[in-house]
Amino acid sequence: MAKQTTRPARNSADYGYPSPDMMALSARALAVSQRLTENYGVSTWSKKDPMSMLVDIILSHRTKDEQTAAAYDSLLKKFGSWEAVRDAPTNEVQDAIANVNWPEVKAPRLQTIMRQITEERGNLDLNFLRELPVEEAAAWLNRFEGVGPKTTACVLLFSCQLPLLPVDVHVHRVSGRLGLIGKKVTADAAHNLLQALLPNDPRSIYNFHKALLRHGQRVCVYEHPRCGKCAITDLCDYYKTVVKA
Repeated sequence: MAKQTTRPARNSADYGYPSPDMMALSARALAVSQRLTENYGVSTWSKKDPMSMLVDIILSHRTKDEQTAAAYDSLLKKFGSWEAVRDAPTNEVQDAIANVNWPEVKAPRLQTIMRQITEERGNLDLNFLRELPVEEAAAWLNRFEGVGPKTTACVLLFSCQLPLLPVDVHVHRVSGRLGLIGKKVTADAAHNLLQALLPNDPRSIYNFHKALLRHGQRVCVYEHPRCGKCAITDLCDYYKTVVKA
């Protein structure tokens, strides 16, 4: 069973508004999550182990999903295991992931992290993270260069089913347009702020993340959001103040 996290109290000013009604924001976040989940369907949990998920998320930085998947498959096809990736010449790893953005950065970064994990743990098995309190597991992952809040949250939520919300560009953009966070709230700051609006359990957090991710990819896109196809315009500040106005 996933260990629960202690949720810090939030100052209303952190959300980027003079005095937001926290209960109203929480109710809106839950309504958005429920409606979009009904619209797009419930997402199943990933079957990747934590080490595999860590590789996947690092490859995905500023890279499209199909390119990430191809690079991930290329690594396993060429080397057969993460231990072999760790021990391979860096130029060969870089060649295997040449289709992602910045392979010259990601290849040595992956190998450095893998070597650090091996030195500390004796192997590349990160399943122990599943049994840690979420704050401790997050602190352990955050020590590695190139592993930020989003990467840490993805590994712990997707593979370990620990209650930690990842905020990618889509979740950040959609949350801002909805009015769940202010326009000046950064993606890093939004992780804790948005999670504080949600029930403290992995499935609720996972549903919210996947719902806003899909909505940001399909409807609430960066340029020219497709508000005419949106199922939550009645919950959206952007629609009320920009589109409808």
